[in-house]
Amino acid sequence: MNKKFFILAGGISLFILILVLIFSPKKNNSLSPTSTTTALSDLVPINLSQEKRNAIIVYTASIKDKLPLREEEFPTSAGITTSISISRNDNDPAEIVHLNINGVSYINKNELDETKNPNVTAFKESFQKAIEMLESQNIDPKRLIFSYSDRSYVRETANYWIDKLNLLK
Repeated sequence: MNKKFFILAGGISLFILILVLIFSPKKNNSLSPTSTTTALSDLVPINLSQEKRNAIIVYTASIKDKLPLREEEFPTSAGITTSISISRNDNDPAEIVHLNINGVSYINKNELDETKNPNVTAFKESFQKAIEMLESQNIDPKRLIFSYSDRSYVRETANYWIDKLNLLK
């Protein structure tokens, strides 16, 4: 009796497991957290013609040996120390260059008054330092497309601050 019960219970469990696997929604692996491939539209809020995109891809490929660039413990006048990293990831779209500024809080996006939000000052000074780092390697930052983080709220805030503070003039 016990043997038949275990065989029946095991068979039913196996049948249910197979049904769950068959009817469970399929995950798109390209969007999974472990995937390192990212679409351009996920990284930057721009729409480029194919011609401009190709020119950026060629330029980005021409500077790949000059990256990564890093500045650890960059002191800002706001009293916030940041780390700056400029790099390429082979798994990203060919036109993307990562420019990450760590140590800044990106939460208070809309407060642009530097006396009320020292993170804006720290970001601005760190961004300007990043531009200097690129230019010191004879890299034209205006010919690059930057992604500012893997986190969407950081990218949104960085893009907003860069636009409102006119940092890429």
